[in-house]
Amino acid sequence: MKNKIILTLLISVSCLLAAGESLNFQKTPFFWRLLKSNSAEIDVEYHKIGRMWMRVTNFSMIGDDSYTNRTPSADWPGGSGNSYLYRGSLWIAGVVDGVKVVSTTEEKEFTPLTLIEKSTFLDGNAEHTVCKFWDGVPVSNEHVPLGLEITQHTYAYGLSSASDFVLYKFVIKNVGVDKDKDGVIDSTGTIYDFHFTFRMDGDVSKLPSWAAEDNFVNRDDHAMCLTAGWDELKLFPYMEWQMNRDSELWNAISAYQGDSTLTLMFDGDNRSYDSEVDTSLIDKDSYFYANPHDDFGNPNPYGVLQSPGVLGMKMLHTQPYLKPKSYTTSFIGQDFTGDAAKWTNAIGKTKFDKLFKLPPFQGGGVNEGDYRAITTFGPLDSLATGDSVIVIMAVGVGCDPLRGGVYSFLELVKSMEIAKQIVNDGFDIDLAEFAPASKVQIGAMFDDNNDFIGADIAWDPAGSMAHSNFHQFTLRKSNTQDASGAPIWETLSIYTKDTLDALLSASLDNMIHYFDEDVQFGYDYTYELMTESVSEKYGEVSVKSQDFITATGKSRVSNLEELRVVPNPYYGSAPWNNPEPADDSYRRWKDRLFFINVPEDAEIRIFTLDGDFVRLLKATDIRGIDGAPETNTATAEWDLISVSNREVAPGVYLYHVKSSVGEKTGKFVIIK
Repeated sequence: MKNKIILTLLISVSCLLAAGESLNFQKTPFFWRLLKSNSAEIDVEYHKIGRMWMRVTNFSMIGDDSYTNRTPSADWPGGSGNSYLYRGSLWIAGVVDGVKVVSTTEEKEFTPLTLIEKSTFLDGNAEHTVCKFWDGVPVSNEHVPLGLEITQHTYAYGLSSASDFVLYKFVIKNVGVDKDKDGVIDSTGTIYDFHFTFRMDGDVSKLPSWAAEDNFVNRDDHAMCLTAGWDELKLFPYMEWQMNRDSELWNAISAYQGDSTLTLMFDGDNRSYDSEVDTSLIDKDSYFYANPHDDFGNPNPYGVLQSPGVLGMKMLHTQPYLKPKSYTTSFIGQDFTGDAAKWTNAIGKTKFDKLFKLPPFQGGGVNEGDYRAITTFGPLDSLATGDSVIVIMAVGVGCDPLRGGVYSFLELVKSMEIAKQIVNDGFDIDLAEFAPASKVQIGAMFDDNNDFIGADIAWDPAGSMAHSNFHQFTLRKSNTQDASGAPIWETLSIYTKDTLDALLSASLDNMIHYFDEDVQFGYDYTYELMTESVSEKYGEVSVKSQDFITATGKSRVSNLEELRVVPNPYYGSAPWNNPEPADDSYRRWKDRLFFINVPEDAEIRIFTLDGDFVRLLKATDIRGIDGAPETNTATAEWDLISVSNREVAPGVYLYHVKSSVGEKTGKFVIIK
C-alpha cells in the first residue's frame, strides 16, 4: 500500500510539472505533505496490550462507532467485546476573519495526512502510534477550515498498574488553508480565541450480544464533570448503599481531589425498564435482592453487573496552558448542528453542568439518558501561523468487576493518577520502581494409579524479594468469566515477607509451592502470580506472571475402561465458555468438549443418531492456538466444529473409539 502511495505522489508531481505549474516551494513548505494527504487512506490500528483495548484512527475519531462488527472501543476487559465508548471526538475551534468556526470529528472535517505507524517500547511492555491529519481543506460548503495540522501520538501500557487507559498527545500546528484544494496553501493567518473541546459519547456499556440501541446500552447513562467533589455519587441508591455498608469508602474516594479536568460517564438505572435480576437466584443480602427493579450497572439474573466500569477522560497537560472553561451534557436529539450552535451551547459557555436532576413531581432523583459529555479548554488568545499547541489527555475505564459503583470510580481515579505520573516522566515508566515478576510454573500431579489429582504451582521468589519495593505475592486462579467478560479470580494465597521467609527455611529447592486439588475435568485453569510493590512514585503497583493447565484424566492409559466424555451433557451456556472469544489468544475456542483417558493411538469418530459422520479426533492432535494450555496425549478435545467446518447442532451424538487395545462406543449430549 505504501508503495502505491509513493507512486501516486510521483505521478502527481510529474503531471504538475509537465503542465507548467509554477511551484513556489519557499512559500508553500507544506506542499509535499499536502500531496501525501490527497493520497493518504483512512487507517486504523489497535491497542490490545493492556486491560482496556482501543481502536486508533488517522482521522481524529477515538474508538469505533460502528453499529455492527464493532472493533475495540474502550473495551474492558480487553477481548470481551464489552465496549464503554461509542465515539470520542475532537472539536477544535477559533475565530478566523472575525467568524467563530469549529472543525469536528462528527462532520468528517479532519483529513488523513499519513498512515499510522505503530511501535513498541519499554521492552515490549508498551505501544506507541503516531499519525497526522488536518482540517486545511474544505470538506463541504459549510466547512470553514482553521488550517490546523495535528500530529497524534497514542501510548498504551501492558503493566497491570497502567493498563486501563490510553494516553493521547496532540500537537496542533497552525499551517494554513488550501481553499481551492489544489495542493497549495493559499491562506495563512492568526487564529484567535483558540479552544480545544473533547466530546465523549459513552453508551456505557455494550456487550456484543446487545444491539447498539438496546435498553442496556445508551438510554441509562449518566455524564458528569468532577468540578468540586464526589457528593453527586450519593444521589444514586446503589452507591449510597455501598457507602453505608463500607464506612471507609467515602473517605477513600474523597481523598482524590475533584477538579474539572476529569469527565466521567457510567451506567445508571433505566427507570422505564426493569432489571433482569431474578431474586430466587441471588443472596438475600444483595442490594439487588431488595431493589430488583434497579438496573444500575446492568445486573444479570444472578445480580452480576454487566456494565460495572466507569469511562473517564482526564486532561493531563496543555502547552500553552488551556484552563478548563466549560462542561456541557447534551443528549440524543440535541447535537448542536453547525458551528454557531456548538459555540453558543458548548464552546462559548463558562458554566459546568451538573447531573440532570428530576423535580419532585417527576419522582426526583437523577435523570438517565443517552448523553454526550462535552468538555472545553481555553481560550488561547491567539495562535499565529507556525505556532503549536500541545494537548495531552487520558481516556480510560476504571472497573471493579464484582462491586462496580464507587469502587469502580476509585479504580479510575487511581489509574488517572498513574497516567499523570507517566506523562510527567515523558511517557516512560521507571521499571526500576517495580519488583521483577517471578515466573510461575504449573505442573500436573498424578497419584500412584496415574490419576490426575491436581496442579503444582511453583516459583522462585528470590529475585522479587531482593527488590527494596517488594511487598508481597498474591496467587490466584480463574476458569470462568463474569457477565462483562472479565475473569473471575479466586485468591488462593497471599505471601508476605514473613510468610515467605518461613516457607523458604523449610524448602528443599528454594522454591515456593502451592498444591491445588480443587480442579475439575475439562476446564482450563489460569494461575496468576501478582508480584506487588509499594512505590513512592506510583503507589501500589504490581506485575504478573501467568501459566495455564487443563485438568484432564490420566497421563497415559492402556485400556478403554475409564474413557469418559466431559462434560456430558455439554451446556453451551456454561460459565467457562467465552461468549466473545478474544481474537489473539487461547480463548478463541468458544466451545470445547473432552474425551479423557484414551490410549495415545486412539481414533475417535463422531456420528449423528442418523449415522452421519461428523468429525474424526485423535489424542495426538495439536490444538494450534497460541498461548493455549496443551492437553496430554491421553486426552482428545473437540471444538464442536464438524468436518464441513460448521458448528454442530444441539442433540444426541454417537462416538466410536478404535485403538490397539480395543474398541468402544457411547453417546453424549450437546445442549446450547
